[in-house]
Amino acid sequence: MSFLGLEGLHVFCTGAAGGIGSQAVREFLDQGCKVTAHDLRPITNFTPTANLFTITGDISSEDSISFSIQQAKAHHGPINILIANAGITDESNSYPIWRLPLDLWEKTYATNIRGTFLTIKHFLLSAEETQSASGKGLENLSIVVTGSECGKFGQAGHAEYASGKAGLQYGLVRTVKNEIVRLNSRARINAVVPGWVDTPLIEGRLDDPNEMWAEAQATVPLRKIAKPEDVAKAMAFLASHRAAGHISGECLSVDGGMEGRLVWEQEEVGIGSKQTAVVKTQLIVPASLRQLSISAPPKRKIKILLSVDFDAVSGFLGTGASTSNNMANYSSGFFAGQVGVPRLLKLFKKHGISSAVTWFIPGHSMETFPTQTRMILESGAEIGCHGYAHEGGAQMTEQQEKEVIQKCVELATALTGKKPRGGELPCIRFESILDEAINRTITDWKTDTSLTHHDSEPYFLPQAPPIPSIDFSPQLSASTWMRPLPAPVPPTDKTLVELPCNWYMEDMTPMQFLPAAPNSHGYVSAGSIMEMWKSRFNFLYNEFDEEERVAGKGGFIFPLVLHPDTSGMAHIIGMIDQMIAWLKERGDEVEFCKYEDVAMEWRAQQKI
Repeated sequence: MSFLGLEGLHVFCTGAAGGIGSQAVREFLDQGCKVTAHDLRPITNFTPTANLFTITGDISSEDSISFSIQQAKAHHGPINILIANAGITDESNSYPIWRLPLDLWEKTYATNIRGTFLTIKHFLLSAEETQSASGKGLENLSIVVTGSECGKFGQAGHAEYASGKAGLQYGLVRTVKNEIVRLNSRARINAVVPGWVDTPLIEGRLDDPNEMWAEAQATVPLRKIAKPEDVAKAMAFLASHRAAGHISGECLSVDGGMEGRLVWEQEEVGIGSKQTAVVKTQLIVPASLRQLSISAPPKRKIKILLSVDFDAVSGFLGTGASTSNNMANYSSGFFAGQVGVPRLLKLFKKHGISSAVTWFIPGHSMETFPTQTRMILESGAEIGCHGYAHEGGAQMTEQQEKEVIQKCVELATALTGKKPRGGELPCIRFESILDEAINRTITDWKTDTSLTHHDSEPYFLPQAPPIPSIDFSPQLSASTWMRPLPAPVPPTDKTLVELPCNWYMEDMTPMQFLPAAPNSHGYVSAGSIMEMWKSRFNFLYNEFDEEERVAGKGGFIFPLVLHPDTSGMAHIIGMIDQMIAWLKERGDEVEFCKYEDVAMEWRAQQKI
């Protein structure tokens, strides 16, 4: 069981099409929950899975929300957790209360107050029905309401929104906490109370540095606004009996330590209305504080290196050769070409990244699957070499390796009209500097992706001889091996740029069963692999503090190696879809790139 202990519970989340709601759905799915995602708008930003049920409805309509909860219960079983997240606001206008239109007030209250009341009412009616039928209390019965710091500090120009949120988080939540324990002795209700959150709802609102300073920095110690995942994780914590089982009726602020709001806009400060227009900003924003808003750490530059190894049948002929291989094994290679490649191409097109993907294609696949290879080329992707029959360096003589590389370069050149600028050695089997010398001499390659001296930065391929094995023969002295490795020679303008890859950033080894491969599992869940990839990304994202980022650190490359045999499978491609969408949520900090472009940009920055 995880720390939160939410596995297998049914979560009903309203407002699931929005920025916070959609992240809440992802968070609870990641926690192993069954989730019903509800919104007035169609929910299209999720790949269907067995644990996700999406429905549309109007929380301000009692018939609608009652029916939605009945549907959810029929689909996933009794509902354990309610995330009452749906809410609206009109950021396009700002009215003092004496100008506030009645219809705006009523529209906002219909969703935010009436809708939340009806959602909680019918959630608890459903819980009561379940408990009466079963004769026992529902496990982990909890409610999390989405409030707002507007309800705590107010928000001039939005009395309809601020007053409603205050009523929810301080009136409704603290009343219901004393009522639900009569229904279930361990039931709880709390509110998560965000400040500014980086969602489409406020898109463009804080682009102006002065607006950002006034709204989200001057009174916020952390000097930044929250991400949707910050709020979603707080929701998961409050929802968990295991983690927060003795917390009820509370409002958990997710606001960076917000102390309040500025009362006056800069242009409003003055003695009289005639003087207002000429008042300078220095009157309310000292120079030292204004500097805070423009000295925030620069955004990270993260290069996503998404590549696909189109091994297909060749994977069983070279490094995967075995006397036990048969047509059942080879069949998965045909699946890769005939099914996996089109599926991945369609997925990349959906996300608008087709021309920012690098495909490493063995010569055997180019010639065996010419139609699919042409589809890859027409997508705008980069084409790199990957052996002919997925041969490993140790399987061949030097002459054979030269012949293979020569053939692959000829095929790729004929296909694309230019020589490939890089490649990946099959099964990441880079035997020695000899491989690098052969590749560079024959191909004029500029980049390779076969080693892992680093996990998130490009580097020059180390120029060093092979590492000798130790001879432990009893007649030899230990002094024969107790010596360090020779230092690499400095790089030159011909040295390959290495873009690292490793076994923890690829799909096939853990998620595809290969009978003859000793390190193949094939039954690791796609969700576990996605969590590992996310964990790696999150560490790299937060590896450097703000001072280091101001000094220029913080950017990194993030390689992911896919195979159409593996990621093309129906139970895996949905995870790939979710992972790409998750990476894109970082906005303009993230860029999907071809290997060649990243290598050439990095090389140009080096002094050699």
